[in-house]
Amino acid sequence: MFTSHYLRAALVPRSVAVVGATNRNDSLGKYVFDNIVGGEFKGNVYPVNPKYERIGTHKCYPTLATLPEAPDLAVIVTPARTVPDLIDDAGARRIPAVLVLSAGFAEVGAEGKRLQELALARARAHAIRMLGPNCLGLMRPEIGLNATFARTPARPGSVALVSQSGAVVAALLDYAWTAGFGFSSVVSTGGGSDVEFSEILDFLALDAATRSIVLYVEGVHDARAFLSSVRAAASIKPVVVLKVGRHMTGSKAAMSHTGALVGDDAVFDMALRRVGAIRVTAYTQMYAAAETLAAGRLPRPAPGNRLAIVTNGGGPGVLAADATADNSVALAKLAPQTIEELDKLLPSTWSRGNPVDIIGDATAERFAQALQIVLADPGNDGVLVLFCPTIRLKAEDTARALLPVAQASEKPVVSAWLGAEDAAKGRAVFENAGMPALISPERGVEAFGYLAKYVRNRELRLQVPPPRVDEFHLNVDEARRIVERALVSGRALLNEKESKDLIAAFGIETATTQMARSAEEAVALAESVGYPVALKVFAHGITHKSEVGGVLLSLATPTDVAQGFETLRARVAERAPQAEFVGALVQKMIVRPHGRELIVGLARDPVFGPVISFGMGGIAVEVFRDSAVALPPLNRFLAQELIARTRVAKMLDDFRGLPAVDHDAVLNVLLKVSELACELPCIHELDINPLLADENGAVALDARIVLGDGPLVPDPTYSHLAIHPYPKNLVRATKLKSGQTVLLRPIRPEDAQAEKRFVARLSQRSMYMRFHAPLRELTLERLVRFTTIDYDREMAFVAIDSSAEQEEIRGVARYTRNPDGTTCEFGVVVEDEWQGRGLGHALMNALESCARERGLSEIIGYVLKENEEMARLMLGRTYHAERDEDDAGVVRFVKELHMPAGSGVPLSKEAASTLTAAP
Repeated sequence: MFTSHYLRAALVPRSVAVVGATNRNDSLGKYVFDNIVGGEFKGNVYPVNPKYERIGTHKCYPTLATLPEAPDLAVIVTPARTVPDLIDDAGARRIPAVLVLSAGFAEVGAEGKRLQELALARARAHAIRMLGPNCLGLMRPEIGLNATFARTPARPGSVALVSQSGAVVAALLDYAWTAGFGFSSVVSTGGGSDVEFSEILDFLALDAATRSIVLYVEGVHDARAFLSSVRAAASIKPVVVLKVGRHMTGSKAAMSHTGALVGDDAVFDMALRRVGAIRVTAYTQMYAAAETLAAGRLPRPAPGNRLAIVTNGGGPGVLAADATADNSVALAKLAPQTIEELDKLLPSTWSRGNPVDIIGDATAERFAQALQIVLADPGNDGVLVLFCPTIRLKAEDTARALLPVAQASEKPVVSAWLGAEDAAKGRAVFENAGMPALISPERGVEAFGYLAKYVRNRELRLQVPPPRVDEFHLNVDEARRIVERALVSGRALLNEKESKDLIAAFGIETATTQMARSAEEAVALAESVGYPVALKVFAHGITHKSEVGGVLLSLATPTDVAQGFETLRARVAERAPQAEFVGALVQKMIVRPHGRELIVGLARDPVFGPVISFGMGGIAVEVFRDSAVALPPLNRFLAQELIARTRVAKMLDDFRGLPAVDHDAVLNVLLKVSELACELPCIHELDINPLLADENGAVALDARIVLGDGPLVPDPTYSHLAIHPYPKNLVRATKLKSGQTVLLRPIRPEDAQAEKRFVARLSQRSMYMRFHAPLRELTLERLVRFTTIDYDREMAFVAIDSSAEQEEIRGVARYTRNPDGTTCEFGVVVEDEWQGRGLGHALMNALESCARERGLSEIIGYVLKENEEMARLMLGRTYHAERDEDDAGVVRFVKELHMPAGSGVPLSKEAASTLTAAP
């Protein structure tokens, strides 16, 4: 059933009470009340203050209890000490949401923190959602709501702004007003003690007034919730993020400001890319990115970043060309046919390349014809038009000539209008048509770069790998036994042999290593494995062997080995006297003349959990600093993308006479490390350095593992990962009572077309019964939202029929966890021709079982009274029937999930008769 989002009362209220409104000048209560009234809010406004009978022209009420109605939102501007009791008053008046603008909470110390926790506890006890405290407030320009103390209001528009900093919001509003930008919503979250970014994003994702979303982020409290909500929103509309803390000083400032964890910036950057968001680094870029992306025209995927430039000035064209490298944009190469057609149109002095300089004497008609020719070239993914003011050419005339050509193209056309007064007229023509219009060549290239990044990140967003790859044969139990033995002995650092044995259990090839406790034993082992050998120090208290000169290579004789053993003993005594020398590891030298030394690592980010790294390896790894990071789980697409972001990637192909390495072998190592990250939450650090790769495969020459405080076995939802893996363990084949077999599995993003076909086959009655509205089809936004789900907070099972020419969905059941965190709301629909075969029961079995395993205590469904088939299904599954307080035409079905199967309390005779008697 399509219900209003639970935050709608808070973010788009129909009525507002201002607790602490006052006539006193220079007070928070007056600023906020005046902004609400001055913004011409379209709903009712109630000032609340026992000291006044009237505030301005409005009657003032002494308490919330005396209001003539329960408003959707109570805005509190009184001192912090009064807030907990006021929330109790709001609860007694059944007000669903409060906005606390007051300061004096956790940001001021222990007493403030106590008050904040008390206010939050009171809000939760009354099921009130609390925005703030200590925030600027919120705006909804389309309804005239300005519940802030900001000096500058917001124009109506299509961009939603959500920020953890009120000061940044105030600055952005001032900038936006001058630049002419408008907003659908503006939300300052402040301390964010209750309503999180993720919940606001969920609301904005389906908000019809919002075409793109801009976030200012200082820190993240719940990485999984944040990423899943960004991913869901980015599947429907562009999400642009400005995050502080790119450098350590900024990170420390943000941490002290919000109390949220910041984490490593490279990891945050990758996390945003993985979920389809676009990151900017300056607030002046935020609106350009949001408006460019909201225009709706995107480059074609793969590569998607080839830009052609058409300009009537050579200098600006060169500036734009220079800016391409900084924005990961490639200059497109003009096709011979394009050059031939431009030769016919342009003077002989034209540039005959990209940028296409059509010469300063160009007319508006020549500009438009050149743009049309360049757009037809298949070698580019979009065009940047640069207008330079000339005595012959007016910006507005040029814009009107160019606009029809740009609008007719499937490719994106970005324009930049250089200059002030005249150029502004050209920009206005494009802006009014919803086309990107910038002020400089660099900004134009930057804008196209956002489009190219969005297309690339969209491919990353669609990747939903499972935690394990079927083709690999792993011995996870042996790996856990290695960890257990180390923990029992009180060690967090595994020695090299243990580390190699552990990764070998995950199928990674390692160089065989054996332990020698004396020089004689080392010689014997060397004789058995064959010369030459390497000796590596084994000592308690030494983490990196290279720091004490603890690796000796290419030892070719027994004398070399015996002397080498004593050399290692002496170096430990001299360079690390606190360490305990145990012996030496003997390893046969791996001789691979074509080998490239790589590093594969696993580390734990304080915000996003396990992070996989890849780059150039060897002893100079910290000097070259060539590495990239990714969040597990990985699949081959993501692993290849990780490799491609490093400089060493070029060395893996044919390189200076060396044959290309076995790419599949390197990819497999990354996938196996990803599985290790998923299956062993207790691994805190892993270094495979070097991983030696050549045309014959990849072998780990050294490995180092540090254990943390995580469990040996992951929980069913892999909660230690920031991105929920595809829940492959929930896939099951089910035989229906009709004898047919279907595959029940969680839905995937690539199911969108099958879901569309499924909905198209539903009868009008089935559509109405499922969605409680006379729908004919789902909008693209809802189709994407239904197939791109957060497996942590929601679940959708599809019944797949493989008997047709292509796999078809025959039924869908889904639940979404409610804000209380313990209950969920479900919906189920079965294709008309498949009804009566037991598919509804099979889907509900899977759904209820999953919800129960996820710790949910109650599952709730809303069924139209006339839906007798659904009522019978619910009765047969021991659901309680209740009347819905808000809609007499709907029956609320409830089932307690913690009960053993079959032990539910049956319906009363009265409830059953109500249902069965329905027409």
